[in-house]
Amino acid sequence: MASAAPQKRMVSSVFITLSSPHRATVTQQQQPALHSHSGPDRQHSAAGDDLSSLRQRAAETSPTSTDRNWTDLCGFCRKPMTLSEPAIEALNRIYHEGCFQCRSCHVPLAGKQYYNKAGIPLCEGCYQASLELCWTCGEIITDQIIRAIERTYHPSCFTCTTCNQQIGAQAFAQGDVGEVYCLQDYYRKYAPMCSACDQLIIPKEDGTDSYTVECLGRSYHENCYRCEDCGIQLSPEPNERGCYPLEGKMLCKACHVSLVSGQQ
Repeated sequence: MASAAPQKRMVSSVFITLSSPHRATVTQQQQPALHSHSGPDRQHSAAGDDLSSLRQRAAETSPTSTDRNWTDLCGFCRKPMTLSEPAIEALNRIYHEGCFQCRSCHVPLAGKQYYNKAGIPLCEGCYQASLELCWTCGEIITDQIIRAIERTYHPSCFTCTTCNQQIGAQAFAQGDVGEVYCLQDYYRKYAPMCSACDQLIIPKEDGTDSYTVECLGRSYHENCYRCEDCGIQLSPEPNERGCYPLEGKMLCKACHVSLVSGQQ
């Protein structure tokens, strides 16, 4: 009697059940120095100097220096400056007295302390307001900053939800509602259990077990996904080497055909 054709019920499928780990970037927050026009050793002059005085002082202190590019144009409005009008020396430029102001709130900065943020003068209030806030505690980040999953954190606030250990630049994973886990705690919570070996299915560094094979409502490691009769490894793809289930058992095509033939 001719053997019956195997049932084409290849129900195995592949599901990526664990998202790829993230890695945060750790950078040093560039905190601008607080400058003042009153300090004799700073590169800023006191308000009220005129342009010719600034040129003369620069020539006397560093006659051969090319660091300062003295021009007759204001560093902000780019309009000419007369030699007799008050001038402000700051940020390696010269300004009209009225032009040297906080770029955010426009308060005059002549004779006052200010912050140099990427070449932009800011008063202290606007500088503090420009700093990023920690996602966890909501406080300003003034030193080291952690950037991860489009958020910013203090290093001490970027911790695992379960064990509270600082993550830093280590690989981590994100939970269902955006919570952060170290990889060990993430896998303990979310990784499925293999129905064959009763071990968690966790991706390995060599790339194996990067996905979970699910068949007949059960989960398996790649290497544990085998025919329950002969033990041959099954393909997770619906092809000739895939799973041909029969009566709740995972079988290869050959074992499926053999059992079906024996039942007839």
